Amino acid sequence: MVLFGLLMVYSSSFIFAEERTGDGFTFIKKQLLYAVMGFGALFMASRIPHQRWYQWAPLAVFTVLAMLVAVMIPGVGSRVGGAQRWINLGLFRFQPAELAKLVGVMFVARQLVRHQRELHDFRKGIIAPVALLLPMMALLLLQPDFGSVALLVGTTFVLMYLSGVRPLFLFGGAFGAGALGALLIATSPYRLARVMTFLDPWRDPAGKGFQVIQSMLGLHNGSLFGQGLGNGKEKLFFLPEAHNDFIFSVIGEELGFVGVVGVITAYVLFIYRGLKISWIALNERQDRFGFYLGCGISLLLGLQAFINMGVGMGLLPTKGLTLPFISYGGSALTLNLLAIGILYSISKANRGSFYEAE
Repeated sequence: MVLFGLLMVYSSSFIFAEERTGDGFTFIKKQLLYAVMGFGALFMASRIPHQRWYQWAPLAVFTVLAMLVAVMIPGVGSRVGGAQRWINLGLFRFQPAELAKLVGVMFVARQLVRHQRELHDFRKGIIAPVALLLPMMALLLLQPDFGSVALLVGTTFVLMYLSGVRPLFLFGGAFGAGALGALLIATSPYRLARVMTFLDPWRDPAGKGFQVIQSMLGLHNGSLFGQGLGNGKEKLFFLPEAHNDFIFSVIGEELGFVGVVGVITAYVLFIYRGLKISWIALNERQDRFGFYLGCGISLLLGLQAFINMGVGMGLLPTKGLTLPFISYGGSALTLNLLAIGILYSISKANRGSFYEAE
């Protein structure tokens, strides 16, 4: 999937990069570097017994909180496209929100294991798993990054359901989260505009609806077998963020329905394999932390993929979430591959590569 992503980043960004920087290979060279960093992170994470993350999760949460605060400091944080989500590290920019999603899932998995016998209690079953996630989410909303918050909330609720938290607590929490989400949308002009655009993008086809309409046009132009790799037209300054948030539309236009089905199938298989690894950890080794962490990583990346594709097809409001392993972006690719390394370490433990003495 990463190799396919490199191919599509090159195809979707060459003309844009040449116009902006004078070098059509700018984005693909950076993405190659990010891929090397990501596979290095994957290798290192795969060598670390995943139980170590149980011990490190609280420290990781506080580290992420410090990073999210640093994003808001002038001169440290970097603003792009109206959002302040990056820390400027000189040679490249780092997006703490990508780390926040992984660390958030890690912390929830730890808390569910820690309070496994007390999940019937509201304080232990609901408050304890999300106690440190709430300030993290608040800082993400200030960036603003509503998509990452929604993704983290959704994954957290699924993990709570799998852990056996009382349905009454979950329904109450879901109702509260839904009401808060509706309030945030209603009180934010740009979020409300996104919802209105989602409902009827042709209300403002040259303005707020332009991106979604161009995305759907690209998918329409792809037909069954596509226009051919490199032959898409929407990436020629019609579709904004063609190599990033809307790379799925470029795939649809150039590789057609067949390419789209192939990508969707790849993510379905990824989710299936991730959940199978997690299920083996629970049933054969009674490793609840491995189960929750594996499920969390699989669902986090899988749900993000389907949200991104849903946005590209006009089925969901624009969220600003990348397509895992495929979209351009250093922080996302590196940390997604780090997460795969953790998932792989759970798989190695299932095969007896770790903890043989136990």
